[in-house]
Amino acid sequence: MKIFLIAFAVAALSPSGLAQATTPTEQVFIKASEALKSGDYASAESGFKQVLQIEPSNISAMGNLGVVYSRTHRFARAVEVYKRALRLSPQDPGMLLNTGLAYLKQNDYTHAQPFFRQLHTQTPENIQAANLLATCLVFGGQPQAALDVLKPLAEKQADPASVYLLGVAYSRIGQAEAGKQAFARLLTNDSTHAQASYILGQGYYDSKLFEQAADSLQEALKSDPNLPGAHRELGKVYVSMRRNEEAEQELRKAVEQDSQDGVAIYFLGGLMVQTDRYADGVPYLERARGIDPDSWATYLYLGKAKLKLNEAEAAVRYLKQASEMNADEATVFYLLASALKATGHNEEAKLALHRVSELHMTSLEADRRTHEAMVEGAR
Repeated sequence: MKIFLIAFAVAALSPSGLAQATTPTEQVFIKASEALKSGDYASAESGFKQVLQIEPSNISAMGNLGVVYSRTHRFARAVEVYKRALRLSPQDPGMLLNTGLAYLKQNDYTHAQPFFRQLHTQTPENIQAANLLATCLVFGGQPQAALDVLKPLAEKQADPASVYLLGVAYSRIGQAEAGKQAFARLLTNDSTHAQASYILGQGYYDSKLFEQAADSLQEALKSDPNLPGAHRELGKVYVSMRRNEEAEQELRKAVEQDSQDGVAIYFLGGLMVQTDRYADGVPYLERARGIDPDSWATYLYLGKAKLKLNEAEAAVRYLKQASEMNADEATVFYLLASALKATGHNEEAKLALHRVSELHMTSLEADRRTHEAMVEGAR
């Protein structure tokens, strides 16, 4: 994910008007809610589904079932159940927020944008809604439109998320100096020096100013060597700079700091595959897949690793999964064609290569795009 300043907590919903559990259905709802709160997602899912079998229009049960799906990384299912709730209550702010966030978790800025725009229109004073809408605009290729949303916020207050996004938007429309000035404002807010440097580094990274990003993140770690996320972000910067040894060192530190940091684990596994250490990379990529099963790029790198390890059947399975999750990435189809050919499925291989041609990608460009896909896939 690209966004680090905005809280992405998905709110659980309470049964409206429920003072006491007076019916069996209400009792099931409360037990499911308690299971959700304790992290027992299987029991929560079963309970909310049971409520919906009895009361198909129970919006609170739909919302909480969507929360279960989101927290277990089944974002497509979350979107489906949130939309079902929105058909019954089209202006529900919680449903609008959660639906947009579910799309955002899949890096689908186009589909997330309308939900955040409606939320922003309904509650223009809601800074989170404005920032989320600006996020979709900035990273969805509409930075100028993002500025229209962000400028009023930045003028009224120095909200770090708004200023950060403002800097990225300016940088993406070619106003580098304005972007730098916005990033510099982050150092004047009430954050600690380490946190401000960290935020500044993220802004430079998203603007593809990698030298400046590295300097800022190094400064953040100098001030606070244990700053959460800083080693991961510096490792990502080093990956983009092709400073592979330093990238690996930082990513390993990130994983040591947080064993559930799926992005750091993914980058570490992907880096190993990119540096031809295929067997070493597979365990990390499998761990990343367990944490975030909806990342197409993880399947891409697992497929590439298995192909290089002469495990073509496994490569086909992973790469087909990647192609189903992202039908617009030519590298997936190029590698899938190679894996299919290695398993004797020549006709299917031809179809995969035809898809590469459709996406205006030649086989000579595929290796270069594989590295870019690793970076883009974790955002």
